[in-house]
Order: sequence, then C-alpha cells, then structure tokens
Amino acid sequence: MVQNTIPPAQSSLVYFPGFNGIRFIAASAVVVHHIEQYKTTFGYTDTFTNVNDHPIVYQAGKLGVALFFVLSGFLITYLLLAERQTAGRIQIGNFYVRRILRIWPLYFLLVGLSFFVFPHIPALYIPGVSEHTYENFAQKLTLFALVLPNFALTLYGEMPLCSHAWSIGVEEQFYLIWPWLIGSRNPRRTLLILLGIALALGGWFFWLRYGPGSSAPQAGTTMLLITDFLAHFRIGCMAIGGVGAYLVFKNHPVLRLLYQRSVQWVVYAVLGVMLASGIRIPGLNYEGYAVFFVFMLMNLAHNPNSVVDLENRLCTFMGKISYGLYMYHPFAIVLSLYVVRQFLPYGPGFSIGLYVLSYALTTLLAWFSYEYFEKQFLKLKDRFAPATAPKPATEAARV
Repeated sequence: MVQNTIPPAQSSLVYFPGFNGIRFIAASAVVVHHIEQYKTTFGYTDTFTNVNDHPIVYQAGKLGVALFFVLSGFLITYLLLAERQTAGRIQIGNFYVRRILRIWPLYFLLVGLSFFVFPHIPALYIPGVSEHTYENFAQKLTLFALVLPNFALTLYGEMPLCSHAWSIGVEEQFYLIWPWLIGSRNPRRTLLILLGIALALGGWFFWLRYGPGSSAPQAGTTMLLITDFLAHFRIGCMAIGGVGAYLVFKNHPVLRLLYQRSVQWVVYAVLGVMLASGIRIPGLNYEGYAVFFVFMLMNLAHNPNSVVDLENRLCTFMGKISYGLYMYHPFAIVLSLYVVRQFLPYGPGFSIGLYVLSYALTTLLAWFSYEYFEKQFLKLKDRFAPATAPKPATEAARV
C-alpha cells in the first residue's frame, strides 16, 4: 500500500518535500547553459574552456525550462484539484489574481529594465544582438506588455536580456486553459471552446506575421514559423506534470509500481545515461524527458521511500528565490563577463571567475528581489485564497 506523505486535500497545508531542490536544479541548469552560450556569443571559445557543444550543456538550459514546466503543471493541478474537492468549485478569478501577484511584478520589472534601461548601459552590450534592440521596438514592447513574449520571440527575434521570459508567456497561456478544464463539469464542451480561442489566437499570430504592414525581418516560410513557435510552446510538459499530480491526488494504484526502489533506480539510471550522452527523442524530446521529470516529482512528493532526497537548507533557500535566479541571470552573466574580462586573461581562470561571479551576482540579485520586492506582492496572495481551499502556508509551497 502506498503511504501518503503529504497532507490530505482537506488540509490547509500543502507541502511537497524536495520541490525547492527541483527548482534549484532547474534554475542552475539554465544558468550554466547561458554562461556557456554568452561565452560563445562574446567569442570566448576554445577546445579547453568552451563546453557549449557538450551534450549535457547543450540541452541543460532547455531541459531546465522543461523541468520548470513539469513542476508548474504538477503544483497547479494538485492545488486546483484540492480546491475543487474542498470548496466544491474552483474560484478561477482568485486563481488568476494569485498567479498575477506571483509572476507579473518581477516579469514587468525585467521587461521595463530591458526595454528602457539596459540598452543605455555600455557594459551590457551583446555583440550581434544589441544592434537589433530597436528593430520592431513598438511591436515587441506591445507583445511583452500583453504577456506574450513567446510570440514576440518568434515574430521579431531576440530582445536582449529578456528573451528568456518567453517561458513566462507559455506558462500564462497554460493558466488560461488549465483551471477551466480542471473545474469544468463538461470538460468536452470546455475543451472545444478553448480550442476555438486557440485558433483565434493562432489566426492573430499569423496576421501579425504576414498581414498588411508586417515588417518582421526574414519572415521565412509558414512551416518554419510554426516550427519555431512550437519549439517554445511546451504546454505538453505542463500537462504531463498535471497527469502526475492527478495520480498522486487520487493515490492511484499504479503508484505502487512506480514507487518501488528498484524501479526508481532503473528510471534514474536511464535518465542519467540519456542526459550524459545527449540523447534526443525525435519529435517529442521535451515531452519525453518530462515523463522522467514527473516520475521524480511524484516520488519526491508522495513516496516515503524515495531514493532522491533534496530536503536541505541550501535547496530550500535557492528554491525559494529560484524565480529571481531565472529572471535575473542573463543580466548578471553579461555584467560579470564585462567585469571578468577587465581583470583576467582568457583561459581556465577566466571561466572559473566568470562562473563564480555570475552565480554569486545572480543569487544576490534574486535574494534581494525576493526579500524587498516580490514579498510585498506575495503577502497579498492569501487574501484571494478560497476560504475552505488549501493555502500554501510555507515558503516552499509558494509557486
């Protein structure tokens, strides 16, 4: 019999052990990937110090984002299911307010800095990228303001130091869909309505790209556009996380098999080999890895015999500020590159100095932002929690 190590759905506490560690791992993977990517962009590459082409590093950032997506899908689904069970329905308006309070303040702060402040700081100049900052400026700003940064990235290319916010747009679009499906009494009808909305948005997307007056550079073919957009539109990873949350919420019998220690060791061994060798799953690479990630989340959240243990002070602290780690790290890396190249010749010491300074500055910015900016909005979240629904009462449960 599978033991339930998390509070029942009726509880006012929902805490998943190890999830802050997952946030820490995901954020670190993205930081490492972008450090190597920026080294390449600035021309600091050679056989000994450039590892950007190594399979682990090449996929690290993308898989780190996929891990964030799976985690988000798991947490949101579980909390929505618990709210529906205890309150009888999902208060979708309050759900959106809670998400806005968590995501929008830091998102719009970064967007504002990237559009109006960073371009005027010489130390943040990125060769081959900063030159295009003001191309289609109004269009990019409009899409970022509408929290559609993934559309902006596909239509108009990179926006220095905030293009990584495309993932925020994907999450927000997932939130537009998921609570309606979880809370619907007629899921089929709800799904048809949502598909209609998706088609309308898709039509608008192509109008922006190919309609009269479109000034997007190198428009390319329709198929190329679709491919580029779908490469970033990974809602499937969040849906896989949601399936895992459903299994845990229902304490499904299949968990008896998935929670066996022998099964865990085999799954993690396969995942380790895939990561080390850079194996890509044709057509469904991120969704394929998402299955492994949700397996880990289910075991961490619900299995007292999990072979992975990420409960420690470091993971708790870094996981708590992981949103800031993700959002601030490009700024910190580029600034660190500017500083390090003033004092260190290019070589192994250069790379070590860059890693240390980038991670230290990213952590400092994320901590300061969490304590003195984000917390002011997080304090308001509980005001919009349903009276009888579970409320994340610990820092680790805030998502």
